[in-house]
Formats: sequence, C-alpha cells, structure tokens
Amino acid sequence: MNIKNLLLLFCLTLLTLTSCDEEDEIRTPDTSNVPWTASAVLNITPQGEDTNFIYNINQSTGDEFWGITDLTFDVSFESEYASIEQISKIDIYAFIEEEVGGAYKYIGGPSGKLVASISEPTEDFQITLSKDQMYDLFEGEFSTSRTDILPGDLFELKWVITGKDGNVLDTRVDCYGFTCTYGFQAASKIVDTWVGEFEATWIEVGPGTVTYSYSRVNVGAKRLVNFVPGDANGEYDIMDMSFGGAYGGPRGGTMTWNGDTGTITITFAESYYTSQYELVSVTPEVLTLKWTNNFSTRYAEYGTVELRRYDGLTWPEITEIINY
Repeated sequence: MNIKNLLLLFCLTLLTLTSCDEEDEIRTPDTSNVPWTASAVLNITPQGEDTNFIYNINQSTGDEFWGITDLTFDVSFESEYASIEQISKIDIYAFIEEEVGGAYKYIGGPSGKLVASISEPTEDFQITLSKDQMYDLFEGEFSTSRTDILPGDLFELKWVITGKDGNVLDTRVDCYGFTCTYGFQAASKIVDTWVGEFEATWIEVGPGTVTYSYSRVNVGAKRLVNFVPGDANGEYDIMDMSFGGAYGGPRGGTMTWNGDTGTITITFAESYYTSQYELVSVTPEVLTLKWTNNFSTRYAEYGTVELRRYDGLTWPEITEIINY
C-alpha cells in the first residue's frame, strides 16, 4: 500500500470515530418552550383524622346527628416549570354524586360550583368546606327530595389555575389520572356514648391517694381512660377504674348501662381492691364522679374526678350508680 492509500485510510478512520463520538453525546431536551401547565398539580390533604363529613348513629341511645360538618384541607402547588409567583389565581370547584336507586347521578354539570378562589396564592394555603355550604350550592339540583346533605353523597373537587402569562390549567376539561381531582364523602358512623378515650382530671385527692396511688396523683393530674365494649349488649369494660389512683397498678372492671332507667351498675374484676363510684354531677361534656375503695376509711384513699369527652357525643342523664 502506497503512502496515498495510507493517508486516505487514516482520514476515513478519523471521520468514522468523530461521527461516533458525536452520536454518543448526551443531548439535554429543550424545555424552554414547555408550558408550566404540563406539570402543574395541586396536592390536597385533609387536616387531622377528619377526612369526610360524618353522620353519627349512637347505638346506646338511638340518637342520630351530624358529628363532623366542617373539613379543612391543606393545599400545595407544584410545577417543574413555574413557581407560585407566576400564578395569579387558583379557583376550586365542587361536584356532587347523589345515590338514586342504587346508581349515582353526577350533579354540577361541566363547570361545577365555585367553593374557593385564591388570588395571588402562596405555595401552601388552606381551604375549609362545610356541609351546609355544599348543600346550599346544589340546593334544587338534587333528584331526591331533601333538606340537607345525606350520608352516601360523594364530593369531587377540581380546579382552574391561571398563570400570569395567560396560560390556564382547567382540570374540569383536561383531567388525566389521579392528580387532577380530589374526592371525599358524607359517611355514616356507628358510635357509642360509653366507648372511647376520655380525659380524667382529678379535682379532689385524698392524702392516702397522694401517698399510695401507683401514679402519684394530685389535684389537677390528668390521664386518659379507655372504655371498650364488653361481652354483652350494654356492657362496657373500664381499663382502669381508679383513674390512676389505686395502689399497685391499674385495676379494671365492668359497667352496665341501662338507658331506660338511666342506671349504671359497676362490677369489679377482683374482690381485694374494689373501686366504687358516686355520681356528683353530669353535663353534656363532663361526668363528675367521686371515687372510693374498700381501703378509703383506713388509708384515706379517695378523690373526685372529672371525665371530659371531646368526641362530639354527650354524656346521658344518669339517675343512679349501683356498686357491687
């Protein structure tokens, strides 16, 4: 091979290598023209444990009433291609599905009902929706005759995000997947007057209770007391019948509630240490009991405790407490 052919082969090889190197280069996509609407989402999260409107049915008394009628949501804006400073307004709309003959009917049409409008929004904000607000918005559009929201109603939120550049994301029109809508409902819940976790506050404490109680209680001491369903209807187990005031540790027992007579009957789990209750007073939120035991006379173990509830239910009228 002569020198000319060698030079030609070298040039061809060099061109081939250069071409391969160019093909192997990583090219970054140009996102300068991608609108912020391509990735914008609202994240909606209910505050606390209240995720739905709740209609309570009290199995102890038969009472039915709304327990949770207001819901507060934390809302946050996200987009890969825009900051919240580039958004001028966020409007949130509601829709309802009502159950009619075993099927659901969608109410609200294509536009829905405006429930919140936030001008110059921040990256994180809150909205609060009430049961009455939802009914008032859709009154007259329900298929069934009603004067309120009903358990079983489903609610859906969609939104319109308007950018300062004129672009608009309307999830009522362009909605794909689960990031463009949020749903909740009105649900019924079986509740019980005597089931739950109640706050016990000592407002009087005998000197023996201060000395001998396993939790060293004193005036103002607080603790949580659990009442759970017992073996029979109307029967409830109390995990600590002394509310922390007994000697040696918590001692449980059982109470039976007679709603017809307003009578509580207390049965103890053991005979050695028998807590006893005397009714002091009862209001819808606070049940006040005087606590004694079979050592009260000898060791001055006694006290008065307020049982306060925060679950939306009320203490019933109590006529008598019978201790066995």
